[in-house]
Amino acid sequence: MQISSLLFGVALLLIAVYFVSRPFLKENKKGVKVANSIVQPRQREAVLSALRDLDFDFKTGKISDEDYQPLRAQLIVEAAQYMESEKKEDDQLEALIQSRRKTQSRQATCPSCGKKIVLGDAFCSTCGAKLEVRVEVVPQS
Repeated sequence: MQISSLLFGVALLLIAVYFVSRPFLKENKKGVKVANSIVQPRQREAVLSALRDLDFDFKTGKISDEDYQPLRAQLIVEAAQYMESEKKEDDQLEALIQSRRKTQSRQATCPSCGKKIVLGDAFCSTCGAKLEVRVEVVPQS
């Protein structure tokens, strides 16, 4: 066996190891955001499930009243915290939607006559003025 074929084989092995291990070594910033957004609903569902199980166990007599009351209060507080954080996220999203709507409504007027224009037009349908910046239609989802 020649030394050049051994070196070629070792080089191929190192390249293969590099490409196989690259996804594991690379930090995935988008994955971190997705993971954080998935964790909260799972925890909220776990708290609600624990509350349901606690109520069931109390009704069947497995848990005494003195143990039931503090545990239930604690689980209700945790569930309320998760619901409050979801409400804050919804409010932030709604604020972003409203700011985008305001921005789009400002862009949708003719600079000459001030009348509303259809997004994507090159000319104003009212006064016929050429619109310098064509506003492209962005599909809303």
